[in-house]
Amino acid sequence: MDNWKVEVSYKPEVPDTVGQGILEDIADLGISGINSVRTATVYWIEGSLNAQAIDRIGTELLADPITQTYTFATQNNATKNWTLEVQFKPGVTDAVGDSTVKGINDLGITGVATVRTGHKYWLTGTLTAEVLETIAQRLLMNDVIQTFSYQEPTS
Repeated sequence: MDNWKVEVSYKPEVPDTVGQGILEDIADLGISGINSVRTATVYWIEGSLNAQAIDRIGTELLADPITQTYTFATQNNATKNWTLEVQFKPGVTDAVGDSTVKGINDLGITGVATVRTGHKYWLTGTLTAEVLETIAQRLLMNDVIQTFSYQEPTS
């Protein structure tokens, strides 16, 4: 069983209106020093799949080829920005994940056990772990059903 992580985000030339809205909400909280927020939808796909199948899922199901791009890997990579990921807690129903499994099956791809979904945010600017946690808890997640993790920039 492999665990794949597929990230679907806007192409660099496409405005990330969700990220822009979050940036404005951060300013409304009185937090300054954040320069930009980019967003992605994350799909954690568990199953007996190869890279070719994951590539097909990204191309044909998950990403809009006009405005979006996707990347996939079996592990996390180093980052130059602060990154924050929000996902459902274990046991919480993930309707988008369930419908993604159905969509993958409709493509004729078998071997998918589960799909969990979440969101990833890349933040640039002057940040600390404490500020990032405040942003996560006040703006980006529901503490009852979601959890978050973050990664500091790697030099």
